[in-house]
Order: sequence, then C-alpha cells, then structure tokens
Amino acid sequence: MPISPPQKTPVWQPTPTTISNTPAAKFIQRTNSQRGLQLESYSDLHSWSINPSTFQDFWIDAYTFFDIAPQGHSKDPGPALEDTHTALFPPPKFFPRAKLNIAEYLLRNGKDDETAIHFVREGVAGVERVSWGALRGRVRAMRDAMISHGVEASDVVAAAISNSVDAFVICLAALSIGALWSSASCELGADAIVERFSQVKPKLVFADDGYIYGGKLIRLGDRIKDWSHRLAGGNLSGVVIVPYCDLGIDTGSVHRGETMKQFIRGGIGRDLDFNYLPFSHPAFILFSSGTTGAPKCIVHSAGGVLLKVKTDSVLQHDMRDTDIAFQYTTTAWVMWVLNFVNLCSAKSLMLYDGSPFHPTPGVLLKLAEDVGVSVFGTSPRYLAEVRARGIVPRESYNLKHLRTVTSTGAVLSADMYHWFYETAFPPSAQLVSMSGGTDIAGSFVGGTPLLPVFPGEIQSKALGMAVEIFDASEDSGVPVKSAGLPGELVCTRPFPSQPLQFFGAGGVERYRKSYFERFGDKIWCQGDFILVEEDTQGLIMLGRSDGVLNPSGVRFGSAEIYAVTELFSEIEDSLCVGQRREIDADERVLLFVKMKTGQKFSEDLATRVKQAIRQKYSTRHVPKFVFEVADIPYTVNGKKCEINVKNLVSGRTVAVSGTVANPHSLDEYEKYQKLPVDGEEKLVTRTSKL
Repeated sequence: MPISPPQKTPVWQPTPTTISNTPAAKFIQRTNSQRGLQLESYSDLHSWSINPSTFQDFWIDAYTFFDIAPQGHSKDPGPALEDTHTALFPPPKFFPRAKLNIAEYLLRNGKDDETAIHFVREGVAGVERVSWGALRGRVRAMRDAMISHGVEASDVVAAAISNSVDAFVICLAALSIGALWSSASCELGADAIVERFSQVKPKLVFADDGYIYGGKLIRLGDRIKDWSHRLAGGNLSGVVIVPYCDLGIDTGSVHRGETMKQFIRGGIGRDLDFNYLPFSHPAFILFSSGTTGAPKCIVHSAGGVLLKVKTDSVLQHDMRDTDIAFQYTTTAWVMWVLNFVNLCSAKSLMLYDGSPFHPTPGVLLKLAEDVGVSVFGTSPRYLAEVRARGIVPRESYNLKHLRTVTSTGAVLSADMYHWFYETAFPPSAQLVSMSGGTDIAGSFVGGTPLLPVFPGEIQSKALGMAVEIFDASEDSGVPVKSAGLPGELVCTRPFPSQPLQFFGAGGVERYRKSYFERFGDKIWCQGDFILVEEDTQGLIMLGRSDGVLNPSGVRFGSAEIYAVTELFSEIEDSLCVGQRREIDADERVLLFVKMKTGQKFSEDLATRVKQAIRQKYSTRHVPKFVFEVADIPYTVNGKKCEINVKNLVSGRTVAVSGTVANPHSLDEYEKYQKLPVDGEEKLVTRTSKL
C-alpha cells in the first residue's frame, strides 16, 4: 500500500470573521446578488472570472464595484470588449465606450484636512505629512505650469527623480492633462537615462538635483548636464531642476534648463481640471528590467492600469480604505506605479526615499511602527537582510497595525516563510508572495485573504487572469500532464492591463516576439517557469524560462537551488546558471556563492551544499562546479542578473543594459567560459577561484 505524503501545515489561515470583513467577500456577495450566482469560495470566484463566457462580466463588475466612472458620467461602462474577439494579440481595447481620467480618480475621495501621504527621506528628520488638500493644490499649480509650457494630451512628461511627493505631484499633473508619464530613478547613470528617454522623446524632463543614500549626498548636476545635451532635439522643450537637496545647480549649463520656481511661475492660475479620455488612452511608459540590450518601452493605458491595480490591491491582497500602505521602491520599478495607484485604495500612503538600512538597520520597521503601517510592501532580498542582521521585528517594534506583508521581485523560499512566522513577524500578519511584472502592471499569481498560506507557495492565480502551465518541451501549446510538473506560465484570456504597444519603431513586432512568438496570438507566454502543487494548488515560481537549468534534459529553476543555499549561514548570496558552450555536448550547472564577511569558502562547504541539494531534489540538480565570487550582479530593482552571467560563461557576447546596478561585478565571471569540458574536470579545482 503506497505511503501518503505528510499533510502540509499552513503557517497562516483566515477565520470566518476575517474573511467576512474582506473586500473580496463583499465582492462575492454583490456579484451573487446582482447576477443570481452562488459563488462561495475563492476557487468559484476565480473560475467565474476567467470562464470564456463570463470573464468580461468579471471586469465589468470590478469596474462598477470600484466606481471607476467619473462623477457626473454614466455608471454603466458598456461592454468590456466590443466583440467576441478573444485573441490577446493585437491587444484588444477594453471598455471602448468608457471615458475617465486616472488622476481625477486618484484625487477624488480624500478629505482636504486628512493625510494623503506620510513622506520620509533619509537625511531629513521627521515625517512630512501632506494633506489631500495640499496635494490637490500642488497638482493644480503643476498642471497649470505644464499647460503654459505647451504640454498637451499624448505628450510625454519624463522624470529622473526619487520616490518623493514631487514625483507624485508631477505624475498626477501630467495625467490630468492626458500626457504620458515615464520615470527613471535619479541614481541611474547618464547613459541609462539617455537609453530610456531618447526612445520616448519627452516634451519635459524633471530632474532631482541630488539624493542621499547610505549617508552619502550624491550631486547630480554634472550628470544632468551630460544627459540633457544628449537628449537635445526632438520634442524636448525644457529640463526642470527639482531642488530636492537644494544644491543650486547652474541651469545655464543644462540644455533648456530652468528651476522649479521658474517653471511654476509660468502658470496663470488655472483651476484643477481633468481631461476625460478613452479607457485605453496611454498613460504610462514603463521600461523593462531586462539586463541585455536597450530596455523595452512598454506603453500602458490609464484605465487598464487603474482597473488591474485596484483589482490586485483590493480584491486580491485585501487593501482597505482604512489602511496606511507602504511599498519600498524606486521610480525605475513598476512597483512605483502600482504604489502610486494605491493612493486611491488606501487611506494614506507612506513614502520612503533612501537606504532601507540607514541610519539604523531597522529604520523601515520603526517607521512602520510610528506611522501605523498596516500593509508593508517589500522583497525577499530585504527580508533576507533583516534575518541576516539578526533583527526580530516583533520583539523590537510595535507592529500591532500590521495586517499584510507583500513580497515581490524574486522567489520567497519556504525557509523564509518559516522564519517570518516562527521568529520574526506577528503571526496574525498575512505574508503574500506575488509575481507578475512590468509587462502587465500587476500580478499573474498572488495572495488572497480567503485561503491559507503554505510555506514556499504563492496562494493563487490572480482574479481575471486565465493562468495555465504549458509543457515547456512543446511549442504547440500543450498543458502539463499533471500537477507538480513544471512548465511555462501562460495566460489564455485577454486582460485590461495588456500593454497597448511597445513605444518606437518596430514596436509591434517586438511586442509580438516578446509574448506571442511561441504559442501564437491567443496565448500570452510570460517567460516564467512555474509549477502548481497537487495538494494545495499553491504555485511555485522557478525562475525565468530563459534561465531554466537543463542538464541532461532535466529542467528546473534556479529558485530551487537558492532555497538550499539560503539555509547555509556562511553564504551571503548565490547565483546559479547553466553553461553550454559550442564545445559542450550538454548543459551543466554552475553555482557561484558570495561568502559573508569573516567566513571562508572551502571544499567542505561546497560538498555540504551539493549534498543538501541532492538530498532535497535529485542527483541531476547538483551543480557541476561551485565557485566563490566577490559579488553577485543585480539589477537596480533587486533581481539577479542570471542571463548576463549565463551568456558570459557560455561564451556569448551581449550588451549589458543600464539596469545592472553593479556592472563591474560581471567582469569576474568571464574567465569561467574557459572551464574544461566534461571529462577534463581534474584540470580545475572545482571549489576555487580560477
């Protein structure tokens, strides 16, 4: 008689009382009442939201549930799609009869004297509290000045700027006119900024004069002078210097430069007003976080982003209008846009600009205590660093308001879930791991307050997202044969936050190749490797498909290897890639580890790591070589640069994108392309630096 595997134990689970208070439960009740349905569970709701005959009803109900229609306009948005078109490419336009202005919606409900934003920045004492009235006033003045400077609907307004109130004000003003917003973090180098903004041809660029990070003041005057002149021509009519650090930059050295004061003086006292445009009017240009070549310029619609983010934040992840929400992010990441839109979902937002560990390692946790944060958005890398520093948040800080902790940007290991609940955070807080991306301005998979949380698993497929798992060895679009088998994450129904286009020449073909080349125009292929657990239906992200490891035909994700290396206290970080050069008959796995300060790399450590991987998975998962390196390359958004390293060790030369935060760290990996072929391993010490 076969032995059944041990039953999994959840680390968090909802109660009937907590479920009844969720927006998701209220949405189910409303839908049942209005449509005569009998939806009872999350599974029922998700199935209805992606059914070929009812998925449009779901998006209509979400639109009306969130009261998206402008005040004074019809509450009926009309059909979600004009016809029965179900192909995802070319992207269908949702709600073709509806008009809105996303800035109007974000600014609609807050009372003038209540706090909209709690702003904290490194190097400046205290919390700046910006009321809704003050925010509207600043947006009015900015919009007034933009119109005087010739900004119109469909122009591009760009910013090289920090995560600040200024960024919110400039973005809201641009969107109120119907202009497109495109941002980059001010910490990016001149080449990276030119690489982005030269493609989107902005009419105006706003630029912080400096920033503070890790206790250091970074002056940006020379950098602004450099990129402003390289962007000269085209549509650029002005570069506005934001006095973020009051450094007094000489605007005469900047191409068409002017101070913020000079710019605002151009206004003539216009009232705050909004240009109502089609649901699918373009609003955001986001840049892909790819680490090779020029970043893709992904254009998202105002209505698509608004509806998707509201659905994800409120129905999926339980954000409420009583919450104070926080997300650690820079303006270079899609999470900035998602957090920006949360202005209309939470009671107020806490913004933070600076190092998450300066001036004290627990600075963000102390702010969460002081401000009363209830939704705390972060990443696996931050949580790993908190654990490595020995910080125990629930012992050192009063986190009584904390209800939800969201994590994205990388895979959250099972070990991290156990640490979170058994040691670190209040056990009542729900830990939500989610995965989506810049491509869709939201989540494919994420959390829900209606289901239990199991270690190492993402709880559910996102509402309205017809996520399936296709056999990675087939190109004909065949689902995996059973649960537990890894495959390609795909989506088989249209959704509102599909990009409108890729900006620039050749954008249509780049769009098609990015998502539809493999399975055709009815299947969005995200390029992520994933599996679903048979017992819990939880999902496990295994890494990017182009970074999937495939030794001897056995496919697995790098996340599986990281789940093991994280258990070794001596190892600070690791990176795992496949190597297959022209001289290699098969792919083999290389594991690079960065040791913690004071810890030494050894043959014994490499052996123990290999043994642990073999014990947890299989012999074929075991890396061929383990090497110590000085640093692990990351993007500015905190993602490991696996593809860059894979290309380097495989002897392929590919341009490095400006999104790589520490590009010089890649130099160390070039020598590994000279490793001996299989059968000649005795010529190299496997666990040493070459």
